[in-house]
Amino acid sequence: MDHDAACLESTVLIRMEPTMAEPGNPTVTWAERMELLKDSAQQRVLNAPMPPAAMDQLIADEKAALLGRFEGSPVRYMDRWWRRNEEGWVALDEAASAQLDLHAERYRAATAAAGAPPGADAELGKMLPAQPEAGAA
Repeated sequence: MDHDAACLESTVLIRMEPTMAEPGNPTVTWAERMELLKDSAQQRVLNAPMPPAAMDQLIADEKAALLGRFEGSPVRYMDRWWRRNEEGWVALDEAASAQLDLHAERYRAATAAAGAPPGADAELGKMLPAQPEAGAA
C-alpha cells in the first residue's frame, strides 16, 4: 500500500466511530457507552454515604464547598447538596438540592452584605430551612 492510500485509510478509520453491540441496542457507540458508565458510577457515589474523612478531604482540596461556617452546614459536591448524618455524608435528591440552591443564594447574598459581623455566618445558618431528608439520587 502506498503512503497516500495508507493516510486515507487511517483517516477513514479515525473518523469512523467504533460501535459495540448490546442486547436490545445493537448500535451503541463507545462514546455513548462511556457516558453510560460515567452516569452509572456517579449514581453509585450519590447513593452511598460518604465517609466524613473523604468529604473533609474534598473540602480541603476545594472540590466540594461548604455553604457556610456553621455547624451542620450542607456541602455542595457533584452538583448536589450533601448533609451529614450518623452514616456519614449523604447526597440530597435533585428536588431537595434545587430547593437548597435557592436558599443558598439568599444566604450568600445576606452574608455578602456590607458590614456583616463576624458571627453572622452562624446566625444566618440558623435561618436556613430544616435540612431535607437525603433521598435517592
